[in-house]
Amino acid sequence: MHDIKEFNWSKATNPPLEEYFPADKLDRARYATFLSRLLAQEGFDESRPDKEKKKNYVLNLNAEWGAGKTYFLKRWSQELIVGYPVVYIDAWQQDYSDDPFLTVIAGIIKQLQLQAKFNITIPKSAVSMFKAVAPAIAQGLTKKISGIDLEELHTLLFSDEEIEDDQKQNSNKLTGSDFSPVVKALAQNLIKDHEAKNKSIEVIKSKLDDWVSKFEKQEGKSLPIFIFIDELDRCRPSYAVEMLETIKHIFDVKGIVFVVATDTEQLQHTIKSIYGEGFDAKVYLGRFFNSRYSLKRPALKDFLSVHSDTTKFETAYLESKKIELLPRTENPETALANISVVLDAFQVSARTAIQITERITAIIVNLPSGKKIDVLVLTVLFCIYEKDHSLYEEIISGRFKRTKLTQKSDTQNIKLSDYLSEEILPVDLERDVIFFIDSKLYSKEPNCIINRYKDTKKVIKLKHYIEYFFCQIFVVETSLVFAGFGNTQGRKLTELDQAEKELRECNDSTQYEVAKSLIRYIYVKDAYNKITKEQYRDFIELSSPLDYMGDS
Repeated sequence: MHDIKEFNWSKATNPPLEEYFPADKLDRARYATFLSRLLAQEGFDESRPDKEKKKNYVLNLNAEWGAGKTYFLKRWSQELIVGYPVVYIDAWQQDYSDDPFLTVIAGIIKQLQLQAKFNITIPKSAVSMFKAVAPAIAQGLTKKISGIDLEELHTLLFSDEEIEDDQKQNSNKLTGSDFSPVVKALAQNLIKDHEAKNKSIEVIKSKLDDWVSKFEKQEGKSLPIFIFIDELDRCRPSYAVEMLETIKHIFDVKGIVFVVATDTEQLQHTIKSIYGEGFDAKVYLGRFFNSRYSLKRPALKDFLSVHSDTTKFETAYLESKKIELLPRTENPETALANISVVLDAFQVSARTAIQITERITAIIVNLPSGKKIDVLVLTVLFCIYEKDHSLYEEIISGRFKRTKLTQKSDTQNIKLSDYLSEEILPVDLERDVIFFIDSKLYSKEPNCIINRYKDTKKVIKLKHYIEYFFCQIFVVETSLVFAGFGNTQGRKLTELDQAEKELRECNDSTQYEVAKSLIRYIYVKDAYNKITKEQYRDFIELSSPLDYMGDS
């Protein structure tokens, strides 16, 4: 057996010498190594008795949409092909075919021909039996299947012995000579087609078994043969079910291992669309697989870095467009990590996470020169828009109002920040958002208080960002206007003066208090507090029809 070493996918591959794969940002290589060793042992184990050395094995690789199944399978297959016969089939690209069998056998022959040092062919007659139905059937179908008497067809397909005596004696019962030519042709060809397929299956299984034996002896290749089936859950329902049946009943040859990648929950919906909502699709699928291996959902920050256009968060891009984002970050990875903190807090799905990030990117692209936007405020709004549209409408219009009864039976208003906090897990509220004090923005003003913190990273808790910055835009709970403005030598402090005063006096405060004061100062000095809820509404509603449909 080929010795499988730890796979290392930390770097991108080097085309044109090999197919291009970007670096593995989701830490999938270790899963591929684990499964390779498991499946290699399941498919071929020399320590077992001779008749049990080779086994047929079918693994269901389960991962939700966007978890990187295709990348995983393709890169995994390229690792294995060095020491094993490997076939990769994209079922979705081939589902225009009427017969999944032809899709699989054609893929096997075409790809194994490139790896074998022996002849990989099967008799043309064995394959042709799986092609279009005979002309007589096709002619009959031009009259539509609904026009054929299925009772007549049943009579022709089964022998007279299966008909009860009282039915035989029924003088009104049709005899073979009474059937229309179309029905006769259909019945005859169905019988011939069924018999021919059975013979073809025997021939093809024999060929597959022969190839397994020859690969066992071929230098540089080890058993088992790995066959990867990808994108099955994206196929037509009937095609997906037929593909599983084909793998189970036709390709159950010892020494062959199948890996069928699916979003299993989605595949169950596909099966129910055929058999009905009451059908137990989970039990049904269990018939086809020896085991199921579920890839964990990746951390959203890693997930977004794979699926998002990170260039729009690059400092160089923002400077070229003369636009600004808050929180400011040193790199796109931090910007996406901040966004993912909010997305995780609102527990949005992977698909929705990408949609929201795509919409934010679209807003950035469309920002006019000299404009700015708070990306976290946008992200919170998008999450509420997706999770509870009526709540979004209340917030964006400034009409949010919730009340509760106190112990004294008095009516008390619930603050928006408290209401949102109740919908978010405490652990998520405590997560940190990172922002960077960019010296380029303030260094030209030597007396600017913020220069004290230039080129440093600061953190603020999500709950504080929501309370002190998000909520003050839509429902004035805490204000950047600073209620007790104070007085200096007879003049009232401006909003900026008060923000600066607070920042100067927070030296002994916690890092979170310093961060809050810094962002408050930036909000006032750089006029983020001038972005109105009406402007945020425009941003959200202009971009929200943009739905991410998946990588092509």
